[in-house]
Amino acid sequence: MMILLRSLNADIIGLQEVHENSKYGFQAQKIAEHLQYHYIFAPTLPVADGYYGNALFTRIPIAEANCRLLPASKEPRSLLSASLPWQGQTIETWVTHLSLSAKSRKTQLAVIEEQLRSQTSPVILLGDFNTQTPSLPAHLLDCAQKKERHTLPTLSPFPKRIDFIYVSPQWEVVDYEVIKVALSDHYPLLATLKLTQPPTVEG
Repeated sequence: MMILLRSLNADIIGLQEVHENSKYGFQAQKIAEHLQYHYIFAPTLPVADGYYGNALFTRIPIAEANCRLLPASKEPRSLLSASLPWQGQTIETWVTHLSLSAKSRKTQLAVIEEQLRSQTSPVILLGDFNTQTPSLPAHLLDCAQKKERHTLPTLSPFPKRIDFIYVSPQWEVVDYEVIKVALSDHYPLLATLKLTQPPTVEG
C-alpha cells in the first residue's frame, strides 16, 4: 500500500479502517512518516491499547481538525473533518465510513447534510458509504458521475459502487478513476480537482 500511495502523488488522501494500536500496528503514523505528510487520525472503535478509525493525510498543513461521532446502533461511526489553508483560502476535507445498517446510515447522512449547510468554503467529502445510493444534498457533485464513470464498481468481490468522492460546486472535476489493485476488498479512488470559484468571504 505504501508504494501505491506514494505513486499516486495525491495532495489529499482519505482512508478508512485504519488501525492505531500495538495489536495491528500504528498504521496512520507509519503512512504519514513514509509519505512525509501531515495527518490526522479519528479514533472510532477501541482496539487493544489503541483505536481503529478514519485517517486523513495531506501535503497541506492542517489548521484545524475534528472527529464527530455519528449515531449508530452497533459499531461506532464517525466523520473526520479537517480545515486545510491553501492559497489564502480554506478547504474543508471530510472522511467518513458509514454503517451497514440502512436505518443508521439514514441518520448519519442527515448529520452530514446538516453540517454541510453551514459551509461556505470548498468541501471534499469522501469515504465508504456502504450503500450504492447515498442521500446527500443535490448541489454536491459526485466525481464519478461528472466523468461518466459511475458504473465502475469500487468493491473487488462484488460489482457495486459504495465508495464515493463528493465535492461542492466550487470544484471542477478534471478526472476520476478507480484503481483496480488487489490491496483490499475496496479499490482506491483518485480524483483530480480544480478550484474554480473562491469561497464566500463575509465581513
